[in-house]
Amino acid sequence: MGFALGDILDIPLNTYYRDSPWERLKVPCKEERTYQSKYAYVLTSRNGSNDRSTIPRSNIWKSWDRLSLILENIPSEWCKVENKRLFCIWKLLHKYGNITYMKLQVPDKNAKHTTAIVEFSPPPDTAFWEPGDKIVEGNISLTVRLNLKANRLFNHKPAFSEKGYRYGSMVHFPLSSLDLGQRYDQEMVSLFGTNSSNDLKNVQLSVNFSKKRLSFTFNYLKDKDDEIFRLDFDFQMIVGNIGTRYYDDHMLFDFEFRCAPSIFRKAKVPRDASTKFEWTQADSWRRQCDLISQEAPSIPNGPLTLLNDSNVPIGRCNHLLFTSYYGQDNTMNSLAFLLRDLEKLSVRSTLSEIILVPSPDYREICSWLQKTKLSNQTLYWLEACVSQFLISEFDLPTLIPILESVTEEQARSFLESTFARKVFVSKPSLELVQNQSSASGKKFTSGLNSVKKVCITPTTVKVMDNSLEAGNRVIRHFSQYNDRFLRIQITEENTKRKIRSNPDALKQESVYARVYQLMSHGIIIGKTHFEFLAFGNSQLREHGAYFFASGEDESADSIRNWMGDFSNNESVAKYAARMGQCFSTTKDLKRFQVKVEKRNDIIRNDSCFTDGVGMASLSVMKRTASEMDNEEMFPSAVQFRMGGYKGVLSLAPPTLLEYHKGNLVFTRDSQEKFKSNFTVLEVIKVSRFSHAHLNMQLITLLEGLGVPTSLFVDLAKNELKELTISLKDPRRAVTLLRNHVDEYRSTLILADLIACGFMQRNDSFTKNLINLYFEWVVRTIKEKQRLRVKEGAFLMGVADETGTLKGHYNDSVLPIPEVFIQITDPSKNADATVTGKIKTTIIMGLCVVVRNPALHPGDVRVCRAVRCNELLHLKNVIVFPTTGDLSVTEMCAGGDLDGDEYTVIWDPNFLPKIVNYPPYIDNAAKRILTFKEGVPPIESIKAFFVRYIKYESLGLISNSWKAWAHDRVNNPDGIFGSICLKLSALHSTAVDYPKSGVAAIMPQEYRPKAYPDFMEKEFRSFPAMTAVGEIYRYASAFQSQYFKKAYSSKLNNDYDETMKLPPYKQQYIEIAKKSKEQYDNDLRSVMTHFDIKTEYEIFTSFLLLNKDKETIINEYALREEIAFQFSALKKHHTENYFALCGLAPSSVKDMSKQEYEQRIDSAVAAAYDVMHEEKIAAIAEGTDDLVLTSFPYIFHKVLCRIARRHTLESLSS
Repeated sequence: MGFALGDILDIPLNTYYRDSPWERLKVPCKEERTYQSKYAYVLTSRNGSNDRSTIPRSNIWKSWDRLSLILENIPSEWCKVENKRLFCIWKLLHKYGNITYMKLQVPDKNAKHTTAIVEFSPPPDTAFWEPGDKIVEGNISLTVRLNLKANRLFNHKPAFSEKGYRYGSMVHFPLSSLDLGQRYDQEMVSLFGTNSSNDLKNVQLSVNFSKKRLSFTFNYLKDKDDEIFRLDFDFQMIVGNIGTRYYDDHMLFDFEFRCAPSIFRKAKVPRDASTKFEWTQADSWRRQCDLISQEAPSIPNGPLTLLNDSNVPIGRCNHLLFTSYYGQDNTMNSLAFLLRDLEKLSVRSTLSEIILVPSPDYREICSWLQKTKLSNQTLYWLEACVSQFLISEFDLPTLIPILESVTEEQARSFLESTFARKVFVSKPSLELVQNQSSASGKKFTSGLNSVKKVCITPTTVKVMDNSLEAGNRVIRHFSQYNDRFLRIQITEENTKRKIRSNPDALKQESVYARVYQLMSHGIIIGKTHFEFLAFGNSQLREHGAYFFASGEDESADSIRNWMGDFSNNESVAKYAARMGQCFSTTKDLKRFQVKVEKRNDIIRNDSCFTDGVGMASLSVMKRTASEMDNEEMFPSAVQFRMGGYKGVLSLAPPTLLEYHKGNLVFTRDSQEKFKSNFTVLEVIKVSRFSHAHLNMQLITLLEGLGVPTSLFVDLAKNELKELTISLKDPRRAVTLLRNHVDEYRSTLILADLIACGFMQRNDSFTKNLINLYFEWVVRTIKEKQRLRVKEGAFLMGVADETGTLKGHYNDSVLPIPEVFIQITDPSKNADATVTGKIKTTIIMGLCVVVRNPALHPGDVRVCRAVRCNELLHLKNVIVFPTTGDLSVTEMCAGGDLDGDEYTVIWDPNFLPKIVNYPPYIDNAAKRILTFKEGVPPIESIKAFFVRYIKYESLGLISNSWKAWAHDRVNNPDGIFGSICLKLSALHSTAVDYPKSGVAAIMPQEYRPKAYPDFMEKEFRSFPAMTAVGEIYRYASAFQSQYFKKAYSSKLNNDYDETMKLPPYKQQYIEIAKKSKEQYDNDLRSVMTHFDIKTEYEIFTSFLLLNKDKETIINEYALREEIAFQFSALKKHHTENYFALCGLAPSSVKDMSKQEYEQRIDSAVAAAYDVMHEEKIAAIAEGTDDLVLTSFPYIFHKVLCRIARRHTLESLSS
């Protein structure tokens, strides 16, 4: 029965602008009074006081939320690990109450006693230290006194003031029930909770406003063992509004959530306290994969599955319902004020109509997937739909017989369509299945490979959209088994973030056990059993791997045997890395045989000067150029894979004529990583020119080495000023873009479009690219301090095969090694496409050479760029000497020549005052993770995968270095401080972790004490008085003033009149429609795979990543992968479209050059017309945010030729 709110609260009601239940509850308290609710409380601010309290001073602590005590006369022996440190204190005091914090003071060298701080929350029931302020246990007698300084912060206040304002960031409420389940129309099927016969006690809701998180804690009695669990829901997980319904004595709340909550179990005994000097209650929470009661999780002996009936299926829940009694503590008011504050954070409310229903027999439901006779492929897509909550498992008893009654094609079409549309199917019927045609109706046509993908989260399995990839050696060779490959990735519940590494084994042991179960026993989807195959280096960093469904014809073992012989690797990690070499994303030079000859490495003083680099003949380079669409005649270097070889091939000196007699490749021992019979040459990338850019780390190092702060700040200000002015003026925009060439040449494409008038003609695609570029530059300057240096370049490194350049000598007074740099700056070659001539510039003089990532002062090297006639055949690379005592690349943050790229700056203003600080060279014996005797190598590799996830710490170390380097209070020596030098050494270990298997464990004392403002931490932040800090604050102010959102650019109806010029375009319209549909399908697949929202980001690789994504992936590697895949997609669709139009070069031998160009122009103009018609229709329907418009722009050179021809004809007329 309902009630009138005025009956509950004897106060006048206010009128609010929205008719929401929470709005009607938002009322002030009638009287000025304090509600001493033992449930609804917060921690007070630092200025809190107890002046109005009438409680006698001796008992005042009983009203506080927490009590802090100081313990004295603690034996120093307790500080030893073998004596269990803080565990001794916990063991002594935990019987008196709930301990939430302990800190043990590290004693002086000869001190016999030390002190500790212990906090209780809530305070103990009795003053156990009385009488005498002592606690005696056996022969131990400790002095106890109140920590008055800390306790002044803990005096109790209610959750909300008389006016309804929160006092702090955390509030708590008692709940009378809690249920999780699946939403099905207006019902919620309970899978766990109070109404599912689960014995829950002490259920409580905690709201953390600072972290924007809801937490539900409860005692759960299972198998006669009472455990405390916690479920965490971030606000952003909530879908839509919170539903509400109120009754006489309680209120009901419910909400849908996007992904399963994080599950934690509270350890009964804080065993980890025995190794620590500081411990918080948070350390006692253990991440769980299920609601199970066990201290040390065991590894299930079987493969992972989606529907698991053995435990509580929290991962299969998407809806939560809870109730709260009003009680006598004014909980009604507190709930009203709580949800008023939630609405301020966009968590809104509405009246709920949900009906809670009991779950049917879940074990019987799960068995339907095993009993069905559906094919493996149909079952895969059925389970895919179930995993994404597009089909409920509760409909399986109805749906499976229907799918069995129709044809295989109809069943798969229905499921694939459902998965593609991402719309929940309620109450499926035979008629629906028969009428539902495939939403996509597509097959992948791009020449890229469609690989199944699954995300493994702590609680569930999620089948994702197929991964569209440019391909690797293994996928290409075993293409007939393409549907048996599976890419898995270990992620958080939202599938957007990696599992955070945690060296504390107790914290996430349950999660690691689940990952090991996956690696050891594989995963079953439908009835297909996928088992571990291998992982590449990039997959490992993303916590991913390849799996394969073995059969009688082919198995994971047979594929690994085909890949090569890896037995010469003693290190587990290196063995895995060598297998991963076969999974590098490459382009193979089809039907191009090369002859391989061996050359010796140049080694001196245990330093390899040719580490990873060989040579190739001119014919190999020319073939590579055509395959990679290189705009130059041929590259000077290529990064390659071939069998067991990897590294770089540079163009052999032309003076060595015997090196150019045929398709020759000259390899070195440093390039051969394993033996393989595979002999096809595969290319990863070619050497190209791009401008140099500073970043946070490099600015920090250069500033510490003596480069003036003002230089960097002025550079940022000038770049932002130039950006604002130039993008309003087409001519200046072209100059700007050609002076800011990125690694993937996207700025040059945009410059060409603007130069040919597309910006002036209001072309929406071009304008959207401009807006994207504007936002990307501003964001990268603010967040990464990415500043372009005009007199600089970013180049691939190669070796001086002639031995001409002077190297680094240890006995030199000022060792300045020589390098050779010859570049083709696009800003000086704007007319190259017309004249066919490319101008080169040879750099001479002192320059700065750096390889990223660089954290040590010695990573910044000063070299002398010289002219060397013997090396004139090499351009757009940096050539390092092969003479001297030590390799220059090794001094650059441990670099080599197997594909590493180097930032080179020859602007004299950037030369540091401290020249060539001693580099960090780790001369200690290299440690490796070796194989266990008697254990098959593949089993050790599986274990290493789990170990890597557990101990990966590269980002943590890098961020700690960043904080310490800018903290002049706690580390006045900056980059030269001992903490920064130790972190840089630790960082080097972390970088080598994937190959050495030796983890870099960062000690607790290396964690920052405070964070500079540019790291945007919520707590302990300070304004960095360094160049990076000044740039951050200036760019933040600039962004606020000039911000343009890339997504805000709307499509327009404007038609480019130049596209009317080509005479034959009507002949190609129908072909263009089909080709665009195929292109759009493939492009959407790439966008989905990388979780990129707009086609403009894919087209340019200017990525606007959100904060969560930035913290879990290497943005540079992601941009590189996207650029590679889009390049392959673009090349395929360009060739395929012209072939369908009958314009492939092999089919137009009898056509004149003029007619051929006219027909090519007409085909591209037809593609533009098709795009324009779709765009107009989408604008009219209001779906312009869904249409893709980039298809004609993959032919941007032809578009520009049409525009130039139109301009010439206009001038002549």
